Amino acid sequence: MSKENRKLIQYLGIIFIAVLLTYKLPHDSYSIIQYIIPPIKINNGAIYLSGIVLLILFIIGIKGLFKLERFADKSKLLIVITVILIIIPLIRWTLDFSRTNYHWIKGDGLEAIDIKESNIRLSSTDDKMTIIISLELKDYGRKQNKFKIRVYLPESLKVYTGKEYYDLESYYYTHGGRNISKIQESIIIKLSNNYEEIQLFDSKWHWEDLEFELYNNEENIKIVQHGL
Repeated sequence: MSKENRKLIQYLGIIFIAVLLTYKLPHDSYSIIQYIIPPIKINNGAIYLSGIVLLILFIIGIKGLFKLERFADKSKLLIVITVILIIIPLIRWTLDFSRTNYHWIKGDGLEAIDIKESNIRLSSTDDKMTIIISLELKDYGRKQNKFKIRVYLPESLKVYTGKEYYDLESYYYTHGGRNISKIQESIIIKLSNNYEEIQLFDSKWHWEDLEFELYNNEENIKIVQHGL
């Protein structure tokens, strides 16, 4: 293998590592890099120092490609666009494809399901407190799954509602093949121990972790969704 090709593999490898570090862990909303460098909570937000590390890796990889002789007469802008629009999506597709093959070989059911996106928020109308839950589930398996969902509340919400979890009433289905299933449900809650709504809204419950449990008669899995 020529020195030029070794350098090409080296710089593409750096970009691959950067993308891999951003890949969410199974049944966990954190990526690998977020466990290595956790977010720092400040006031009502968070600082993600991990983003700086990833940016440095991407810069090293892309600047390395600039230096290769085969790209000497190519537009730097074109190289950047190629990395962003082709190489990075291809790496992500490869990681998804690998995970799909893993679940297919094992014949997994609920284990093959993960949360792609989630959102939980509070609403108050007509003297009713409501938890609104939005989920996008991605099924890496190869067969249909039927299940129910149990929502384990963040610690603050447990204190104010007096409940550890809520069961959503409906049955839900996924169909494998990395298809996305969207779910939106509302749960009407009652505050315990004479707590007031303002106390709940002022709490920092959105900083805390919550869990979604998918279950049926045969199996169950828990998926952690981290706060800020």
